[in-house]
Amino acid sequence: MRRLFALLVASLLVLVVSTGTAAAHAKLESMTPADGSTAAAPPTEVVLTFSEPVGTAGAEVQVVSPKGTNVSTGRLTSIDNTIRQPVDGLVDVGRYTVDARIVSADGHPITVYGSFTITHAGHPAVPVAATPPTASSSSNLVVIVAMVLVMLVVVALAVVIVRRRPAPR
Repeated sequence: MRRLFALLVASLLVLVVSTGTAAAHAKLESMTPADGSTAAAPPTEVVLTFSEPVGTAGAEVQVVSPKGTNVSTGRLTSIDNTIRQPVDGLVDVGRYTVDARIVSADGHPITVYGSFTITHAGHPAVPVAATPPTASSSSNLVVIVAMVLVMLVVVALAVVIVRRRPAPR
């Protein structure tokens, strides 16, 4: 009976430890303008959407023009899992790079790199419509549900084994 109890405790410990790491860190789900995209008119902001809530404490988003000028203006804002960084002065034709350092709700730093290209200079900036987040990766939920099911199977097997054993004489 002690072995069975030790097996159950070890299984529960593995379940708890592994689900904590599986659901620990936010990941970038989308960037607007999209990474690698090309547009004629420059955006007024860069929007980063993550899989989990993120904060502004220690967060920094730089959007750099083809000439090397940081065109990020104003303060970035964070609402739940979305970061918005206003930009201005995107008058150069060419590739703009996005370099972001964000801190997830659990304190884990996230580094994001991306780029987009502007093909026509001198056009007035147009507001960027935030792209809806892609179907959220439910891999964390799948892992947790799978581990709970495995744990239930282990417990059921343990109960069957204990009940089938003949009583000691």
